[in-house]
Amino acid sequence: MGFYYGPSQPQDDPPPGSWRETLLIIWVVFKALALPLGLLFGAILGFVLILWAFLTSPWLGLALLGLAVAAVVARGIWEARHPPDLP
Repeated sequence: MGFYYGPSQPQDDPPPGSWRETLLIIWVVFKALALPLGLLFGAILGFVLILWAFLTSPWLGLALLGLAVAAVVARGIWEARHPPDLP
């Protein structure tokens, strides 16, 4: 009758909340937060670097700001010359 109603012995299920599930949840949360946290820490580090450059020398601070503006402009020019392929 076990063919119709299933086995007579209950199967041993692992206890809920094992360490594998805990590590998987931690991995998924860190994976989801990696980009936002990276952008946040990068922005804070950039602000501290610019502040340090201006405290060291006004010309160094302006040069660093000019380098950042030049990088944004160069990225814009590159994007304008390489438009995305639309389907």
